[in-house]
Amino acid sequence: MNSNRMKQSWKRIASVTVIAAAALLVLSVFPALRTDVRAQTTTDATKPAAETSEGAEHDRKVTVEVTRATSRTVTRGRTVAGRVAPARTVDIAFQVSGQVLRLEVDPGDKISEGDLIAELDPVDFELAVDRARAAFDLAKSELERAKSLAERGVAAEARFETASAEYAQAEVALREAERRLSQTQIIAPFDAIVARTFIEEYVNVTSAAPVARLQDVSEMRIMISLPEELAAVARSAPDAFDLVASFPAVPGYTAPLMLRSFATDADRTAQTYDVEFAIRGDVDSRLLPGMTARVRLSNAAAEASAQSAMVPVSAIDTSSRTEPSVWIYDEESGQVTRRTVRLGLPVDNEIVVLEGLQGDELVVSGGWWRLRDNQTVTVAGL
Repeated sequence: MNSNRMKQSWKRIASVTVIAAAALLVLSVFPALRTDVRAQTTTDATKPAAETSEGAEHDRKVTVEVTRATSRTVTRGRTVAGRVAPARTVDIAFQVSGQVLRLEVDPGDKISEGDLIAELDPVDFELAVDRARAAFDLAKSELERAKSLAERGVAAEARFETASAEYAQAEVALREAERRLSQTQIIAPFDAIVARTFIEEYVNVTSAAPVARLQDVSEMRIMISLPEELAAVARSAPDAFDLVASFPAVPGYTAPLMLRSFATDADRTAQTYDVEFAIRGDVDSRLLPGMTARVRLSNAAAEASAQSAMVPVSAIDTSSRTEPSVWIYDEESGQVTRRTVRLGLPVDNEIVVLEGLQGDELVVSGGWWRLRDNQTVTVAGL
């Protein structure tokens, strides 16, 4: 009897244990299931709202400015900055030392070949010439006497040879003294403009110290630096370009140019080549060395004046692209599309489109950075 009761008790305990374990298992799983359901419900509820917002953004119209491209004849060329220079610039100086007695020029003076520029005090040099001449005369007399005695056999031949050598030395000394006297004056070696003077009257100067800077304006030059893409053509075929210079300081005056020299070593920083041109024809008297010049280089070929499409510079889209492009607006559909173009040189606020665009098309000139292909837009500017 007792044995049966104990068996029943153990069965009840085992049943309770199994039920309790099952309950714990359900409670541990249920929160996760409830969380998943709640998250799925939230996601499903918010997803349509996001899609609706994106669709609204996609359909929103952007307002842009459009401009009609024009087609006209444009001379393709380039303008580069230059500087007016004389044919040559010389710093002239005395070749002997002394005190400046006269300075006959001022900066800006025009002088002719042979004009006196400056003179040193010549007294010491004149005295040196007198001494050298006296020594020369004495050497000459001694030579004549030695020659006469040698011919008569009274004196030895060696005396005649010594007198001849002393005479030659005296002659050289006289010529040297006369030359130094002539160097007390600076004479203009060519027609020039005095750019500046470096000394004043009555100061002592040493030899080779510059006295005045002369500019040879018999031919005026224009110095420019050409980029390498133009330099190669300019050197190999200089006649391929028409070159005309204008000058901001001399309004109304333009001058045709011709090539004079071409430096073949490039500037290491700018990768440009120095080129020197001469002004052809009469030079305006207002033009001075050092003035700024604008040199227009244009293609001399007949096809250089072909019809070209022109658009505002602001219409060129260069964002994140290896090649420039423009946005074309279609009036019928109201949509825009991107088109790659090849550009020429800018002309004022416009730029030449060499390829990819025909005249009379509508291009977006403002607001293109907000566009995508086939987007519908509203326009301003028409």
